[in-house]
Order: sequence, then structure tokens, then C-alpha cells
Amino acid sequence: MKKWLKSFAPVCLAMSLTAGVAQAQNYPEKPITFLVPYAAGGLTDVLAREVGAHMSKKLGQPVVVDNKPGGAAQVGMNVLKKAPADGYTVFIGDVPSLATNVGLFKNLSYDPRTDLQPVGELIVSPALVVVPMNSPYQTFEDLVKGASEKPQGLTYASQGVGTGGHLFGTLLQNKLNQEMTHVAYKGSIPGLQDTISGQVDFMYDAIPTSGPFVLGDKLRALAIGSKERSPLLPNVPTLEELGYGEIVPTFWWGAAVKKDTPPEIVALLNQSMTEAMQDPEIAKKFTSQGVLINTTSPEAFTTYINEEIEKWSKVMADANMQVN
Repeated sequence: MKKWLKSFAPVCLAMSLTAGVAQAQNYPEKPITFLVPYAAGGLTDVLAREVGAHMSKKLGQPVVVDNKPGGAAQVGMNVLKKAPADGYTVFIGDVPSLATNVGLFKNLSYDPRTDLQPVGELIVSPALVVVPMNSPYQTFEDLVKGASEKPQGLTYASQGVGTGGHLFGTLLQNKLNQEMTHVAYKGSIPGLQDTISGQVDFMYDAIPTSGPFVLGDKLRALAIGSKERSPLLPNVPTLEELGYGEIVPTFWWGAAVKKDTPPEIVALLNQSMTEAMQDPEIAKKFTSQGVLINTTSPEAFTTYINEEIEKWSKVMADANMQVN
């Protein structure tokens, strides 16, 4: 009996591999669903719809965007966990959902490292340090000086607990060794609105949402978190120029599928998404907002996600940033 089982095992493996290859060769045979863990209208949603429309034309199958907001992306991620590992359910996520949630939530319902197969990074967005137009802080150094002079300390808005805005505020506070008050909002827009009205002193926010308010003279940009200045706002210095390059959280977005999705399907998805982002019309829609196109391989994206998880989990642990 044992001898029969030993001889049968390689046959089963071969049959399984053959089935997997056949499945990949026929992919896609039905509509693909893009899971977006946030409400419609945000940058993640726009990205999913632009890429999905392009892929639909190229692959000959509809790409449906399904918004599943809630639970700091856990609602959408749990839908993916219950779906088959066949490439027909694709998660379009960002830094929190794919990386920083690991260090933020004590009882996170998923782990990107064990539940997901990254497909590829798609875009990166620099972020601006913005203050109200009537703020006394004309430069970033003014803001730094104000941190030590304001009796109650500076207040800063964020897109929510554990987001890029929260991380930046925490890192700046630690670097300056000055107490600050964090005010968490449900997304960028409400935080920016209270920054405009002077309810908080500053905010660190991605350029697609903060940039229009700067260009509309409702906010003043003191610095930008990127390696180079933005063509959109060439007079705004980078945090690196100012000597604060080590406290720059990057806002990025990418795609992932369920773990154990056939590698041939992962490769096809990566190729299709890369082609979408290289389309001049699609690329312009993002670059015109100051967003950078940054497509990577599944392998490179996997490595990057793991690095981001390790980096920001340590920052959060050191700052006691955790949600039960």
C-alpha cells in the first residue's frame, strides 16, 4: 500500500500542476472583480476604475469594481480571504491596508505576508506639509520653531489613526522631542477642511488631495515628502533638502491577490496592470495631479511590502501606536 501511495503521489502532483497551467492559459474566462477597501471617489477607487477599464478592453472580460469600505480595510480584505485563489478577485490597496495595519492593529483579521500574493506596485504620491493660509508659519523651519514655542504644542490632522499623516506627525514629534496633539479624521478631506479653517496647525497629506487647496490659495505648502521637487509646486522644498528626509512616509498603491494564486495568472495580471499604467491617457490623469507612476514586479512588491511592514511596525511600537 505504501509503495502504491509513493508511486501515485508524483502522478497527483503532475495532474495538479497541469490543471494549474491550463487554468492560467484560459484566464480570464469570466469577469474579474477589483476589491477596493474604501468608498467610491477616493484615489484608490479612481486607480481601480482606470486600470480596470483598460484591462477589460485588453483581456476581453469585464472588470468590476466592488467597494467594500469599513474596518480600516479589513472588510474588503476578508472578502478576498474567502474568495478562491484563482485571480478573479484582485485587491487594490494602499500603505495602510497592505502594510501599516500590521503594526497598528493588535487583533488584525489578516496578515499581508501570509494571506496575500502581491501583484505589483502601481503609483506613488508625494505628500505635502500644509498649514492654513493665515498661519504664522511661512516656512517649515517656522513650524519647527513654533513646535517649541507654542505653550500647548502644535496640533496636526491626519487621515486616521495609523495613516501617513499620523506617522509623519509622530516622527516629527519624536525628532523634535516636542509634544504635539494628534487629531484623527475619517479621510483626507475633513482633515484638510479643518486645517483650512485653522482648527489644527498642520497636516501631512498626499498631493492629489492637498495640492488643489494649495493651488487654490486655501492652504500653504511648507514642504513636500519626495526625493525631488514637484513640477506642480516647484517652489516647495523637499523635506530631504531641509534635513528631515528620514521622517518621510511614502503614500503608495498597488494590487494583490489571494495567496497560492497560480504564478502564471499573477504574471498576467502584473503585465496587464503595467500596460494600463503606461497608457499615456491614464498616466496623464495621475501625473497631472503630481502622482508618480511606479510599476514593479510581484517579487519586488513583495519585498517592498515586507520592508514597509517591518519599518513602520517598529515606529508604531516605539510610539505606542496600537488599536485593539
